[in-house]
Amino acid sequence: MTSRAMLTTLAAGRLALGAALVARPRSQVGAGWVGEDAQRGAAALLLRSVGARDVALALGTLGAQRTGSPLKPWLLGATLADAVDLLATFAAGRAIPAKGRVAIALLAGVAIAQQLALARSVDA
Repeated sequence: MTSRAMLTTLAAGRLALGAALVARPRSQVGAGWVGEDAQRGAAALLLRSVGARDVALALGTLGAQRTGSPLKPWLLGATLADAVDLLATFAAGRAIPAKGRVAIALLAGVAIAQQLALARSVDA
């Protein structure tokens, strides 16, 4: 996969997950991360906020790619967001279902590695 294709795939995935969290935080996307707590109003609010963050990061990344603007700030911002999601998920311990911990470890872990590799390959 080319760097451009990897970047587009990462951003499209982030956009899809983010939009799902904004539109339906109590759906399987939110519940798959935080379990039954996704049904609570406060959790839904926070899931929507995380979703909006991811939509903004994805659109910023895709826009920068399209216009030739610097990509590194978007990649590093996305990496920071994913790292915080990963650390916060594991810091919450058993409050997060095991399936949610595994899902975030895989999604965030892979995204972090790919984004850092891409950030090293692009100009500031």
